[in-house]
Amino acid sequence: MYTRKEIPFDPVTLSFRDKELEADFRDDFFTRNLSHFRQDLLLGCFLYAVYGILDFWIIPEIRIATWYIRFALVCPLLLGVFLFTFSRLSRRFLEPALILACFAAGAGIIAMIVMASPPGSHLYYAGLLLCLLFYFRLRFLTASILSWSIFVLYETAVLMDARTQAPILISNTFIFLSFIIAGMFLCYSMERYKRSDFLLRRTIQRKNDEILSTNRELEREVRERKQAEEENRRLQEQLFQSQKMEAVGQLAGGIAHEFNNILAAVIGYAGFLRMKMRKDDPLSSYVEKITFSGQRAARLTQDLLSFSRKQRVHPQLVKLNDIMSSVKPLLSMMIGKNVELSVSCCDTPITILADCGLLEQVLVNLASNARDAMPEGGLLKIYGDVVEMTDEFTHSHGTARAGRYARITVADRGHGMDEATRTRIFEPFFTTKDVGRGTGLGLAMVYGIIKQHNGFLDVTSMPGEGTTFRIYLPLAGPSLVPFPEETPEAAASATWQ
Repeated sequence: MYTRKEIPFDPVTLSFRDKELEADFRDDFFTRNLSHFRQDLLLGCFLYAVYGILDFWIIPEIRIATWYIRFALVCPLLLGVFLFTFSRLSRRFLEPALILACFAAGAGIIAMIVMASPPGSHLYYAGLLLCLLFYFRLRFLTASILSWSIFVLYETAVLMDARTQAPILISNTFIFLSFIIAGMFLCYSMERYKRSDFLLRRTIQRKNDEILSTNRELEREVRERKQAEEENRRLQEQLFQSQKMEAVGQLAGGIAHEFNNILAAVIGYAGFLRMKMRKDDPLSSYVEKITFSGQRAARLTQDLLSFSRKQRVHPQLVKLNDIMSSVKPLLSMMIGKNVELSVSCCDTPITILADCGLLEQVLVNLASNARDAMPEGGLLKIYGDVVEMTDEFTHSHGTARAGRYARITVADRGHGMDEATRTRIFEPFFTTKDVGRGTGLGLAMVYGIIKQHNGFLDVTSMPGEGTTFRIYLPLAGPSLVPFPEETPEAAASATWQ
């Protein structure tokens, strides 16, 4: 901001020394005073026309000539400039147009003074003083040039006219000079005030812009800090959940081994009992139930062992279309006749680095869940494509990175899930199926397999609208990240949605 000692404008002409600042002030001056200029033009045109009535009584001998000056020259010019203020060019040429209109008004009165005879020529001198009031509505430099130009023109015209008496000339000159000096002083003070106000508004606006910019920067920093804190909290929760799931996996593996040994004995002794019994023995039905329950328990322990034991992935370069085509017959037999299966291969070959057996197991598990979600039948769609994932999307999926991914979409039209259920579907032992119909490990293993393939899952579901699983697997190429040395089960316990 400028100090009193650092006056940025010339003290005589009041023009800013900075050309860009001067251009901005002129634009601001005419923009803020445009409505006043229009009012002045209309008022000046009205007064110029109304004073034509006086021509009829004061200078009737030249009234026709004065009316030509008023109604054929000056008034149309004032109206023309008024209409010009509404055009697009007015911002650039408004000042010259106003100067022309004001000078024409003053020169027209001087022409009437020269043509009129005393005392009319002496009385019309008052019209020049009225013009000065309009002149000083303009900028100081412009108003000063106009005022002195009209003064010089008047003095020249009157001196050449021998009919003007010396006392009247001296009196009129004295009054004219007084009006000009007083008007210049007022115009100078007003423009200096307007220029100072312009600088103050400009400084305040810049300060406001700086404050707004600082506030936006602070808001961004606060938002980033909150996001970092939220990310830190989420990672801590994931670490805690990972440690908990690892402990659960180890515990489940130990229990499953011991329980499997017990079940082997139960099933074995039940087999001995069946061998010793006659086929029509009434107790044979109980032995069958013991054997059936033991076998179901054995399948559960097998799932537990599969979830907890160490396995190695055997990745190889495969085409996504080959995997989907090979698993289609198995899925058709598994989902039954009530469910319509639609498998769409990709239009272009997509190569990924994956374990074919594990990916087929993933599709089988998802198809099995989709079948159970549509007990009355429906449509199951499986199709693949290639997508470009952004940082914003992958940031919400843990360690996922931006890039090109092969996407496998598995969509059903089943009963769907609410948000609370959707966030827990990958937890081990969590299931919404009836007792005896599920172990709660299928989707946990799906999640682990996809994570070990350096991919991620996205699930959308609404009650009554079905469920859509989207599997994202990185495309094979130079930027492919090597497979980590861990089991699918360990990866499944690393992060849970």
